[in-house]
Amino acid sequence: MLKLLIVDDEEMICQAIADIIDWKSYDIQLIGTCLDGVDAYHTILDENPDIVMTDIRMPGISGLELIERIHRTDLCTQFIILSGYGEFDYAKRAMKCGVRHYLLKPCTEEQIVECIKDVAKDYYQTLQEKEVSNPHHNTVQKELHRTLIQNMIREGISYISQEDAFFESYEHYLNLTDMPYQFCCVYYLEEKNLSHCLELFQDFWKSYMQDTEVYLIYIKNILLFFFPDVTTELKALDHFFEKMHFPAQTVSIDYSRRRYPDMKSLMRMVIRRVKRYDVLYFIEGLRKIPNFNYGQIVKKANQLVPMIASSKPDIQQHALQELSGILTAISSKDFLLQLSDNLIVSLGTHLPSRTLPELTEFLYELHKEEDFSIIEKKVLEYIEKLTESKRAPRQYSPFIAKLMDYVYQHYDNPDLTLKWISENYLFMNVSYVSRSFTKETGEKFSGFLMKLRIQKAKEILATKDNEKIQNVAELVGCGNTPYYFSKIFKKCTGLTPSAYIELSR
Repeated sequence: MLKLLIVDDEEMICQAIADIIDWKSYDIQLIGTCLDGVDAYHTILDENPDIVMTDIRMPGISGLELIERIHRTDLCTQFIILSGYGEFDYAKRAMKCGVRHYLLKPCTEEQIVECIKDVAKDYYQTLQEKEVSNPHHNTVQKELHRTLIQNMIREGISYISQEDAFFESYEHYLNLTDMPYQFCCVYYLEEKNLSHCLELFQDFWKSYMQDTEVYLIYIKNILLFFFPDVTTELKALDHFFEKMHFPAQTVSIDYSRRRYPDMKSLMRMVIRRVKRYDVLYFIEGLRKIPNFNYGQIVKKANQLVPMIASSKPDIQQHALQELSGILTAISSKDFLLQLSDNLIVSLGTHLPSRTLPELTEFLYELHKEEDFSIIEKKVLEYIEKLTESKRAPRQYSPFIAKLMDYVYQHYDNPDLTLKWISENYLFMNVSYVSRSFTKETGEKFSGFLMKLRIQKAKEILATKDNEKIQNVAELVGCGNTPYYFSKIFKKCTGLTPSAYIELSR
């Protein structure tokens, strides 16, 4: 579900657009309305809307300036311009920032809905292009997401039900509620034909959908796969499997596809389907990676995770001893590695910190090890390392402290956004980071950033009498928009920059 923000300095227009349309029926979440550009800019930093519908002429930061500021950041935000007849020159400037959608006031409900549908397509296309343009970051994100999704399934099959509490720890890193998914089943695919099918499927995916990440599972002559619903090649995909045939097949292949509104509802269904099987295989490339459904062992190990994550040393030590006994009793190397993956990733989600990107590297190296006793020793040592930071009291969670340190070092970057820090520095889900930041600090990210910039501006103004206000604005990350700088300066201090200088003297 895409998030929409409406911006117009005429409150009646804002409210009319917000109320006249049933946004949920179009997979749109209306996150709010703003009456000026400054408020809209801060809301975008905090809420990361996918679509912003904005008036172009407003006091303070105009819609055009808002578009230009956001265009310089890493955000994929798509803009729709709301404007009157005499403002087409402004629209042409906005189009230089990639804005393609323009609504002329007054507009009808049908015109707004059609525009929203078009801009949604542009959003998903921009998202894919952005992923392609940053291959290293994309690779890291994909590996993290794949590891977490596989672990969610491993952990889920040992639980009786998957209530919201089960998914909470995974929301730190995965978008479980906003992105729709397509789920496909290929029935009666006999194991002797699986390798050939995967080769054909891999070639198809590279040709038609290579920018879309896909997750595959094989169980008892059934190939399951799912992927984010951001592609337009679904007819080609359906045709590919409907025509698939292997001469040695005993029964003809059957195929079905269904759309789910988000990953959480999809995962509930997938876990229910696979938990009744003793063995399932995650497919990576052409490889089958076995996962064993030894329910009671996995369930007991998963119950130990929150105890290991406890801040109480006696509870933590007792849980580690129990875990050591479980690992020692396992006689299958594949299952020992599977359980180790499950434990470490689950613990990483219970202790969200800077460690998660390193987890996959550790697990990758662990899978090269052949000796049972060394695998067990390495796992226990690494788990103790993960829990060390929990024993020392902290004012903030490790990832919040890391985020704040980054902002202190880069506040002078006018294009700094919480989304970029979350996805490229913390490798976490921006929605979760935003909620956690507000909960732990008592303020939104935009407010924290604004106050820090004003504090730095006060230091400059107090020590450099001749520094021009516009220069100060640029030095603290407010760009070349003196009005915006003056407005937030007065909001924080009760004085204009000029009055503050006089007072300092």
